[in-house]
Amino acid sequence: MAVSASMPMQCVRVVKSATCGRSLVFTSEFARGHCILEDLPYAYTLHDNKKGLFCDFCLKQCSTLKKCTRCNYVSYCNKSCQQEDWARCHKQDCKTLKRLHPMPYPYLVQLHYHIFQKQRRSPPCTQDDEDCFPTIIDHLESHHDKLSDTRRDEFETLLIVLKHIYNWAGDVLPEPSSLLKIFGATLCNGFSIMDDDLIGIADGIYLRASMLNHSCDPNCVVVFDGRKLQLRAIKDVREGEECTISYVDVSEPAKERQAELKERYHFTCKCVKCIEEINSLGPDDDLDKELRSRLKKTWEQIEVEVESHNILCRH
Repeated sequence: MAVSASMPMQCVRVVKSATCGRSLVFTSEFARGHCILEDLPYAYTLHDNKKGLFCDFCLKQCSTLKKCTRCNYVSYCNKSCQQEDWARCHKQDCKTLKRLHPMPYPYLVQLHYHIFQKQRRSPPCTQDDEDCFPTIIDHLESHHDKLSDTRRDEFETLLIVLKHIYNWAGDVLPEPSSLLKIFGATLCNGFSIMDDDLIGIADGIYLRASMLNHSCDPNCVVVFDGRKLQLRAIKDVREGEECTISYVDVSEPAKERQAELKERYHFTCKCVKCIEEINSLGPDDDLDKELRSRLKKTWEQIEVEVESHNILCRH
């Protein structure tokens, strides 16, 4: 993925975390509203119900879109977008989409197909440098061994459709084990690309932004300018502070947030917001005892660290 030299990559750096794997930390102090990072997608696909409303390449809304005359399925706002998308993926997609017209395969199938094809064209996977941004999807966490039965059923359905697509294209389907790993990585690291009204119009994978860890009290937020992702600070931040976003709706109660994070991302959030909310719940609030115990221990550790910091400051 080519990234413009003007993108503000110097605002964050990758560090290895003992508890959360890799994470991003700020390289300096930044004021609220500062653009911390910009990223272009590794792979992305416009939602089916947004076809004909947004350009399939730049993801900008346009009233004068023109369809591809070959497949009559994808649309572009200008010749430049058409040419760039042809090089990106449509050269491989067009014949299959034409054959399937007017019933093309769903956008999530297209997204995975694009990822698989791009992975094939990438150089062989080498050892991932933990202090650098990822360069291929194999470098992302997948948790494919922790998928629920429902997710595995979704994968089996995806696999059936992909077999047909590869057969129509006269190609050989990759090994299911490697496809499962990518499926898991897409679930854990995918972004819903929003329009100006904060309505999801596409799904995409952003390799650099995938390094962002979660907090229910984040200091940054992701916004989109077409297909380009921008990370902006929503608080004043310090050098060395971890850069976080929320993976879930922070207006939901802690129990709902924890359930969604566990099901899709396979971790328990131990941020201060969660701990304070859960500590305020009574014993009859139907909260998992193990979760309550883990968060209580985390809160005790935080209190010890805060007290140690205060003692050092007083001296």
